[in-house]
Amino acid sequence: MTTALTQPATTSLAPGCPTCAGRPGERLYSIGTDQPRALAKADAEAAVLGDGAHVHQSLPDDQYIVVRPVTDTEAGQP
Repeated sequence: MTTALTQPATTSLAPGCPTCAGRPGERLYSIGTDQPRALAKADAEAAVLGDGAHVHQSLPDDQYIVVRPVTDTEAGQP
């Protein structure tokens, strides 16, 4: 599933994403939106990664970004 965001997605936060629910996200994979079947490739990568991985669209970067929300216990870890 791709979440279209009202504000730009960043590496750490995507306002308005119901899956992230305000939590920062770990950037796992990205692909330019100009690539053939870019969204399908990003969705497939998110499915392989599992564990809450999903796709954001970063309009300023023209990329689909696969992120996984960081849990409270992971926050601040190196």
